[in-house]
Amino acid sequence: MPDVTLKNVPGMADAAAVPVLDAATLSEAVFQNDYVAQSRPCVIRGAVKHWPASKKWRDREYLKARSGHHEIFLYENEYHVQAKRMTAGKREINFAEAIDRLHSDATRLAIVTTALPTELLSDLGGFPFLTKAEPAYCYPPARYFFHRNAGTTWHYHPFDETLMCQVIGSKKIGLVSGNSPANLQLRRIFFAEDYYDNAAAFGALNDDSVRWFSATVEEGDALYIPPLWWHGVIPLSQGFGATAAVTWRSPPAVIANGIKKMALGEIDMIGKAVIEDFQGLLLTAQKLGLDREFAIAWARGN
Repeated sequence: MPDVTLKNVPGMADAAAVPVLDAATLSEAVFQNDYVAQSRPCVIRGAVKHWPASKKWRDREYLKARSGHHEIFLYENEYHVQAKRMTAGKREINFAEAIDRLHSDATRLAIVTTALPTELLSDLGGFPFLTKAEPAYCYPPARYFFHRNAGTTWHYHPFDETLMCQVIGSKKIGLVSGNSPANLQLRRIFFAEDYYDNAAAFGALNDDSVRWFSATVEEGDALYIPPLWWHGVIPLSQGFGATAAVTWRSPPAVIANGIKKMALGEIDMIGKAVIEDFQGLLLTAQKLGLDREFAIAWARGN
């Protein structure tokens, strides 16, 4: 299985583990105040072990019967940020065929990332530590990552909170905050994606100023990923795997911090073309008194 997404990053060798919490004892107040409000990632053990998806998604015929009619993209490579790395292995097929390919031993690696199978939303459950959440601005309520021996290269979410919910298989994740003093250097390296082929791409990075973190999620766990945190993901288990990314709106202070950093050029507003609720995000910026900063961030973004 490919592991260069993390192996070629020098800071991952000594990365600190993110806090690990237990879903059975984690209160909503602690999760919101100590982690979400502070933009601190954490692993939550057993967060989704009660989901119907944990059993149902192991049955390929169930997935095909429920959502097989959707036309989606299957990528016969890892999920990259560079378009040129994605196009060679891109195949437009229906979801049923994609599921068959992802289960086949003849498939070396492949991944499907989509929000289209809305029929599968009923297979997701709630979280005892997150009962009050408003809809996200940039992303749909849930995105699905069905994969075989494939991960995702380093990227970040400009807005919104994310729980990366591991339904089938296990993964290792590297993380680094967008507040790092070396963020502009990291941005050049991660977006160019040369590190995927050559670890020397990090040669000019002042690694001493960067705090690297890592996390491991097993089946039934979730990783909380705040906005503006770079993260790269590799699979630890072979064969078919499934992950659901559940998103919701950030607290106003977190949103304000992001807009200000984007206006200053410290980080980019990426993914402008796929923001689900632009008007809602604009209205929030206005309520926060950040009309000018939002306009600057939008103009600078891509």
